[in-house]
Amino acid sequence: MAIAFPLQLLRGPFHFLRPDADEVGRLFPDIDRTLPPPRPIFLDEEEATPVDGFAVLIGGQTETLRSALTDYVLAEELVQTAVFARAPHDRRDQETAWRRYRELLGRAIENSTLSSYGRSFPAVFWLFHSLDLARLLQQTPRRVVRHHLEVGRRHGDAIRYRVLERYLDRVMSATYDLVTDVATETEDVEEELFPRLLTRLRDNVLLLTEDHVSHDLAELAGYFNGYLGLDGRDLRRRLDALEAWHRERLVADDGLAAMVHHLLLATEAPEAASRALLVRPGYARYLAGRPDYRAAADRLPTAQQVEVWESLLVKLKEFELVHALRRMILPVVEEGRERRLVSRGPVARALTGQQEVALSPATRPMDFMAPWVVDPEVFRFGMIYDITDFSELVALFRRSGTGSQDESFRALFRLQRLVNRIAAGRRMKLEKYLGDGAFYSGRQALRALTAAIQVQRTYRQAVAEGFAFDRGMRVALNYGQYRLIPIAIGQPGAEERYEFFGQGVIELSRLTTGKTQREIEDMQAMLINRGYPENAVHRFLAPLLQRRVDENDDRSRAFRAFLARDGSLVNEGIVATDAFLRELAREIGARPLARYREGDRGYVVVEVADGAGTLPVGLRKLGVVTLKGLDPVTLYELVDAEPWGLAGLEPLVDQTLVSALERELVGALTGGGS
Repeated sequence: MAIAFPLQLLRGPFHFLRPDADEVGRLFPDIDRTLPPPRPIFLDEEEATPVDGFAVLIGGQTETLRSALTDYVLAEELVQTAVFARAPHDRRDQETAWRRYRELLGRAIENSTLSSYGRSFPAVFWLFHSLDLARLLQQTPRRVVRHHLEVGRRHGDAIRYRVLERYLDRVMSATYDLVTDVATETEDVEEELFPRLLTRLRDNVLLLTEDHVSHDLAELAGYFNGYLGLDGRDLRRRLDALEAWHRERLVADDGLAAMVHHLLLATEAPEAASRALLVRPGYARYLAGRPDYRAAADRLPTAQQVEVWESLLVKLKEFELVHALRRMILPVVEEGRERRLVSRGPVARALTGQQEVALSPATRPMDFMAPWVVDPEVFRFGMIYDITDFSELVALFRRSGTGSQDESFRALFRLQRLVNRIAAGRRMKLEKYLGDGAFYSGRQALRALTAAIQVQRTYRQAVAEGFAFDRGMRVALNYGQYRLIPIAIGQPGAEERYEFFGQGVIELSRLTTGKTQREIEDMQAMLINRGYPENAVHRFLAPLLQRRVDENDDRSRAFRAFLARDGSLVNEGIVATDAFLRELAREIGARPLARYREGDRGYVVVEVADGAGTLPVGLRKLGVVTLKGLDPVTLYELVDAEPWGLAGLEPLVDQTLVSALERELVGALTGGGS
């Protein structure tokens, strides 16, 4: 059975499970809807290979949930101990503990269900929470002995499973009620919202009572005694005898050896093959049916014990698969004023090889006690490019005929492919197309800057080769707050996609259009929609469109940006926000700076790394602009400085990028140099 689950990411030890697609597909036919796939977790050094797992934030509310679980389990143990001792007991403490735990558990279930959007949050929650429960219940017999020595010795294991039974009854009922309420609110189907993994946990008690099972089943003495009610030591001895007998048969019986070699593809030596074959479902049952199998004489498993083993084997395989995922849960804490994400302990060591590891600030760990589980707010570097006068040119091409229109759009498609290649090469991710442009996001200012310069160069080359949309290109860069909406999530084999929205996207959009220009375009569209002739509207509004140009505008420059006398932004080049510039200054550190004068404009020039080479970039502070719907923002113009060469550059000594830009602006306003 073909499955899309990334089995190669799972780590053992696997004593019973063969982590291949066929075996896992038989255990979990609906694995894509039951188990959550591990996700990349980026380390502080983002150049390093990410680890795969589930980053879970361990905050105050999460610890409170753990504490409530502990209190309820301990209270239930006292009640069950009193029942076995036939002693009077007061259930009020148990009910109080349950109500507190149920309230916190309900919040976690509701948050993970409402925020999942196909991201398997409920399944990850139960992976995380079930491990806490298993570790608690492992110690139940010892605690019962401390409460009541005789009851603990005789019934400690049985009480462990009685506590689990009571827990599951209550939790399953509470979860059904919560899911019903959520389904009513969201108009979803209850069966689709109920976590399938919780049902698997209920049906396989090993998952809720064990955190390790070795190959000799030594940890399952309590399971055999308290849950199955049989002699576990006898079963284990007989299984060891079966393995030894089977190993001898593989050597002595050529027919059996040939069968396992050709039908079961067992190519190991008899000793290794014996163990591997006995964990295949149905194989022990086959051996028990052979004429030379004598259970009584050779102390081999009886027919009843063979059936117990076959049933247990399925549960052991399920346990190892689910527990392999539980071992990939990376607990994360926030430290310091910067809320630095750190993970330490055995899981961090197992996943990264380090006892303590810092995660990338861009990591969004899961917090099941928070409404969104994964915080939708992220800080990213954004880049938008936009073709100047695109709508007007499209209307012109449409009037010119189908052939001209098709050829212009094919050329635009080719340009967009080149831009995508540039962005991808600098780890900028395409988030959405915007008709005549696109929006990209990234995690480094330097890469966004070099991508913008290279995109501008690509456009200049395209225009030189006859690109029809030749009125100009506007590019904007920022570093800001975005919110993510998950879309196309949970589709087997499909890539996850998130839609960006929020303040960051609005800011970039305004920076490529400018307030005045957008208002004129809105008026233009309104008049055309009201039925006025398109040509007449363009002629009527043409003077207003030209008002953007004043004495500061140098038409000899192909790409330019400035603040017009009316305070509006005219962007026909590349602009960046103050937040972007400061992050850029932090990334480039102390690099040599230079000054370049172009008329009355002074630029600070810096060389930045781009792949194997460097790019010279000119930067100029424009000032503060208030754009529609935004707070005042400080803007900078970015220019490809390669055409200037080195002859006109004047070195700047002992200045940072930010201070040098400030001095150049002051010098321009006062009519002098810095």
